[in-house]
Amino acid sequence: MDIREINSEADVRRLVKVAREVWREANVSFCTAEQVEYMIERFQSFEAVSGQMMQGYRYFVVEEDGEILGYFGVQPQGERLFLSKFYIRKENRGRGIFSLGIGYMKALCRESGLTAIYLTVNRHNTHAYEVYLHSGFSVIDEEVNDIGCRFVMDDYIMQAEVG
Repeated sequence: MDIREINSEADVRRLVKVAREVWREANVSFCTAEQVEYMIERFQSFEAVSGQMMQGYRYFVVEEDGEILGYFGVQPQGERLFLSKFYIRKENRGRGIFSLGIGYMKALCRESGLTAIYLTVNRHNTHAYEVYLHSGFSVIDEEVNDIGCRFVMDDYIMQAEVG
């Protein structure tokens, strides 16, 4: 398995294809199908990802034999690294991809002089919440944000210090 930063239009198109698949599978247990489709278009479409990258977001894919197993998107914000997205294809979960990605992000933080990684996780996404807790993240706050079309993000804000 290798982690590689994406930087081409072809890479973004490949990532978006995986994102559509993973978001539909991973989010339907705590969001309606309508909200999932709205969020895909708003946050993970080709236009959305390209725009995020122009605003300083960096996207990385975890690949094996040319296949994307998972991906994550981050953005430095002040003294911390914001983990915007981290998704792993269902058939590849349990293979250490999450730990590999978190380790990679911690190395990015050390290289850039950042002190912590923080993220938001839906309060009803109990699996992701527990995985982050197990990986050294703790809840530092809660927030509810209107994302449009009568949808809200009801999240915990979690953070892990980088040692």
